[in-house]
Amino acid sequence: MSKSTILVTGHKNPDTDSICSAIAYANLKQQLGVNAKAICAGKANKETSFALNYFGFKQPEIYTSFAVRVKDVLVSIDGIDTNADLKAIDAWRKKTGMNRIPVVNGSSYIGVITPKHLLDAMSDALNGKNLTITAGEIAKTTACQVISPSLKLSDFNRGHSGAFPVVEDGVYLGMVWANAEPPKEKQKVILVDHNEAKQIIDDIDEAEIIENIDHHRIGGLVTENPIFIHYEPVGCSSTIISNMYWQMNQDIPKNIAGLMLSAIISDTVLFRSPTCTPKDKDAATRLATIAGVDLETYGMELLKAGADVSDLSDEQLVRTDMKEFSAGNDTISIGQISVMDTTDILNRKSSIIKALEELRQSNGYIGSYLMITNILEESTDLIFSGDITDTVKKAFGKEVSDNAIFLEKTMSRKKQIVPPILGAMK
Repeated sequence: MSKSTILVTGHKNPDTDSICSAIAYANLKQQLGVNAKAICAGKANKETSFALNYFGFKQPEIYTSFAVRVKDVLVSIDGIDTNADLKAIDAWRKKTGMNRIPVVNGSSYIGVITPKHLLDAMSDALNGKNLTITAGEIAKTTACQVISPSLKLSDFNRGHSGAFPVVEDGVYLGMVWANAEPPKEKQKVILVDHNEAKQIIDDIDEAEIIENIDHHRIGGLVTENPIFIHYEPVGCSSTIISNMYWQMNQDIPKNIAGLMLSAIISDTVLFRSPTCTPKDKDAATRLATIAGVDLETYGMELLKAGADVSDLSDEQLVRTDMKEFSAGNDTISIGQISVMDTTDILNRKSSIIKALEELRQSNGYIGSYLMITNILEESTDLIFSGDITDTVKKAFGKEVSDNAIFLEKTMSRKKQIVPPILGAMK
């Protein structure tokens, strides 16, 4: 990926708003003449996949890290043919100025000739020995560290000065110098639908955040330079982005309108969530007209697509739409699934709590929560693991039974779950 391409991404464990807003904002940037590309931090869930398929999109490329890789700093140097003789080898060395000589057969990596082994071969030849020795035969006697192009530069074990061959699946790609440094120009990134450090794709310190569009609380975002920030207390990032199109007098393509509509429907649970604002409803109505769909009919189709979690394992359930939050030195995870009927899921409560505990321990969380939200009844069963019963009681003012609590008129993690829990943790 060229550093001139700005990457637009949502949060880890992406939901519909996270992916659709990234696509919509990257498109807005493109319409304004900026080279931007939407990416995502994980696999799209069922609901998001339904929206993408409905409006003719493929899932954006998945990124799990912004770390500089060996492939970003390798030098493209042609290897010498395995059948080359000593004269050709010496000519290659003089032409390139390199002492470590990569040997190839076509594009296949054979090995490396080190200075010592080349000198030994030349000495033998001067003494009348092995006059017809080839590059491939010399390389077979040499051991050299081979580097993967996907290796993080920060993890590169620079055992000696000089260069190392870069090889992937047996194919020679070039050489990387032991003193290779990251490019001076960092990858530029725009964050949408999140701003908390624990929700950002890993190794963001090796990239440069230049913009942030969000509708959540401010969670300690730190940047190298001043950046453009647009936060609003609305129900969905796509509400903000759709209004940016209109404010900038930019036409919204039909399929992009469909994605932003899907995001608003998802985040506001078809306007049932307390996070929903008149601005969300207005944007959704306008977007539905542009997309050419009936808002209520399409909305229920989308929510039903996401509500089918019957084929998900307990481990997958507890990681669904999971986000991390911190209070002081303590970190928690809160996942959420939205269903039309909670009966089948609650019948699995004991095994889900076990999966939550495994998740909690493996990540060092003080507590792990899962919201099981009933779309039709507009309520949530909150189940959890960890020694946090007192925190839950304090947060919601209710008794806890078997690591669970029932919360009426509760659908929003952002507005109804996170604030009381973080407040109780202080």
